[in-house]
This record gives sequence, C-alpha cells and structure tokens, in this order.
Amino acid sequence: MTARPKSATHSMQDFSQISPEARERIANESLAGRRRDGAQTRAKLLETAMQEFAEKGLDARIEDISDASGTNRRMAYYYFGSKEGLYLAALEATYLELAEAEQAIEVDAMGPMEAIAALVSAKFEHFMAYPRYVEFLKIENIYRGRHLKTSQRMDELRGPLRNVVEKVLKRGQQMGVMRENVDPLELYIAICALGFFAFSNQYTLGAMFQVNLMAPDALQRRRQMMIEMVTAYLASDARPTRKAAARAGDKRDARQT
Repeated sequence: MTARPKSATHSMQDFSQISPEARERIANESLAGRRRDGAQTRAKLLETAMQEFAEKGLDARIEDISDASGTNRRMAYYYFGSKEGLYLAALEATYLELAEAEQAIEVDAMGPMEAIAALVSAKFEHFMAYPRYVEFLKIENIYRGRHLKTSQRMDELRGPLRNVVEKVLKRGQQMGVMRENVDPLELYIAICALGFFAFSNQYTLGAMFQVNLMAPDALQRRRQMMIEMVTAYLASDARPTRKAAARAGDKRDARQT
C-alpha cells in the first residue's frame, strides 16, 4: 500500500506540538544561518573589491565586483550603500590587514634592537605578501586621501606600530642601547619609506637599471639592508641613561665581590 503524503495541516499540527523552547532554538538557528550567509556574502564582496579597487580605483565597476565575487549588485548596495562606500570599506580592510600583522609581533619578548628588526621585517614582508596594499595606497594618494579622511575607524587604521615603536624606543633608551631624541612617528615613516619605494616603483626602476627588484635574492638583500640601516641609526650616539648606568655599575660591583 502506498503511503499517503502528509498534509500541510498535519505538518502544522506536528509543529504546534513542539515545545516553546524548541521553537525558540529553531528560530535562533535559522537567524544565525541567515547572518552567517550574510557575513560570507559581505566578505566575498569585500575581498574582491580590495583587488579591483587596488587595480582600477573608482573606475572599477560594481557589476564586475559582484560577478567576480559570485554575488550580485543588489547585495553590494545593501551592505555598502554605494560604490564609494564599498571603496572605503575595502581601503579600511587593506589597512587592517597590516594592523593585524603588526599586532602579531611579540616585542615584549625581544630585546629592543631585535624588536625593531622584527618590526622592519614585518613591514617589508607585508609589502611582499600583499601587493594590493601598495597599489591601493598609490590610488588613494592620487585622490589626495579624501576617502580615508572620512573613515570612522582611523584609530584602528593607524595600527599599533607607531605605539609599539615608541615603547621599544623608550626601553632601548633606558637600557642605553638606543640614541635619544628619536621621534617615533618619523622613525615609523622612515621604515615605511625604505620598503615602500622599491615596491611602488619596481617597474620604472627595473626598466631604468635592467634589474628585477622582486627577485627573491634581491628582496632578501633589501630587507637585510633595511634592518641594518635602521638599527645602525638607532645605535649611533647611544648613551646609557642614569638607570642603565646604575644597573651596569651594580653588575660590575657584583662581579668584583
């Protein structure tokens, strides 16, 4: 005998017999699923937008971004409001990738010079791993930073590196291994400039000097040179502070007794 299909009424009666707690759980699971799907759609759009805007600036088309991300134009406007809104979100995400890399450096477990070397290396490696970061910054500078100025996430975008540099400098100066009167912001800008220029001008420099600036051995040499230049600058004219001198005197006295 063929079983009869359950009627809609029967299904509704079955659902009505579910406890209130179970109903709430089912509703929450459904809501969580929709939110998860929405977060994935937004992430896909953002990841594609980071690449498209880095290559084309605001000449990039919402339709192309939507198609490449496997979503649709309506979703792009739903989550970001406009093409400019999506551009700003992508620009912010590009900066936040760098901030995340900087936060992963455990400078407190290192000596001051070792910490500075790690910071310089991390910045250089980020340029290598994320060419879109370099390209996006070039694009936004063409726009004179007008989109970045409107960001409500500026504190996050600045990243921790400037504060970390300031902390490491202070510790190094107290230990007498780093020079005094170093502006943390100027040092940060110098570290950025040493790495950024070669990446942002790799094609013109390569054509001019007939070299491949992105060759693995060239990148390794340049990173090591950056580390040596920055640490040598910080070590020059380093003078022990009173605390550092006192600690050195205590150690000397202990050896003599």
